[in-house]
Amino acid sequence: MNQIKEPLKRILRKYCHVECYDPLLIREAMITETGFPYDINLFKSQLKEAIEKELISPQEYEELTEEDFDSQQDLQVWLEELLSELP
Repeated sequence: MNQIKEPLKRILRKYCHVECYDPLLIREAMITETGFPYDINLFKSQLKEAIEKELISPQEYEELTEEDFDSQQDLQVWLEELLSELP
């Protein structure tokens, strides 16, 4: 997990955990900045970089979120969807 930078790593763990993921929750937190003490632009740029360079493996993502992806391709599609849902 050395390649996943902060705050990306922390945000994925907190907001994308399989048991609590809700795209509206992360959007609301980012828009109101309530409970989201992170640099939004830094997070988005780190997520974009992770997508472009495939910096997060399915195993690393599962360790953070308990979400299981069968392939790197499936994870990439999911990360792109996550990015598209952000404000």
